[in-house]
Amino acid sequence: MQEQEKRDRELFDDIFFSYAKKDILPSTSIPRKALLLAAVEPLLKERNDLGVIVEVGCGVGASARYLRGLYREYTGIDQSGKMIEAARAFNRDNDKAHFVAKNIKDVADEIPDHSADVILLSGALHHMTELAQVLRRLKRMLTGDGFILALEPQRGNPLIQAMRFIRGLVDKSYSRDQVFFSEKELRDLFSRGGFTGIEVRYLGFLSPPFAQVILRPQAVFAPLGRLTVAMDKRLHKRMPKALRKLSFNIALSCSPANK
Repeated sequence: MQEQEKRDRELFDDIFFSYAKKDILPSTSIPRKALLLAAVEPLLKERNDLGVIVEVGCGVGASARYLRGLYREYTGIDQSGKMIEAARAFNRDNDKAHFVAKNIKDVADEIPDHSADVILLSGALHHMTELAQVLRRLKRMLTGDGFILALEPQRGNPLIQAMRFIRGLVDKSYSRDQVFFSEKELRDLFSRGGFTGIEVRYLGFLSPPFAQVILRPQAVFAPLGRLTVAMDKRLHKRMPKALRKLSFNIALSCSPANK
């Protein structure tokens, strides 16, 4: 387990600069922001803002920018020191955003118990090991009425899984240690971890490839990215239930069982 985490940390230390470009260039940043906003939309319907956010596996801290104005305080945690350096530079004008370079399993004093209103895991869970230990730590961090929101790739679409396999073979920046979850596996994981009120939504039918791969020229692919975002908004509302597993991503929200 420690060896896998070490490989992932070294990988993201190596690719932090190219990874950061995804949240700068319009062709990728537009769909990335749209997917995140679609994931948090149900939470915002229940509260005025997201309160105190802790994001685990924050990368370059793009969520702090994409959600700006929707939270009172944001803390990003990532085990890649290079990613955290980039996150601080990326958010240097945001005094509500703070960053910690640590593995979530080693975080103690930085995030007090019962202090987070929302814990965000945006594309992070499938990189982690010893998930039962991770979820115990996250549960302690949440306030009594807090939520976990996990936005994950899902493996219910075999065509998309084949695309991911091929990318793992040809793209050196793509971690082959990733484990993708089905809806049932995610539900079972969080249920065993002591969470309740588990709700799942399938998100991202057309836009995720634009969110993950930088395509040029931007003058062509930025408008195409915007188009896929607009089409996804319609599909999220109108896609028949039987076809929702064709999505790239799955968003799961839940709260502590003892709240």
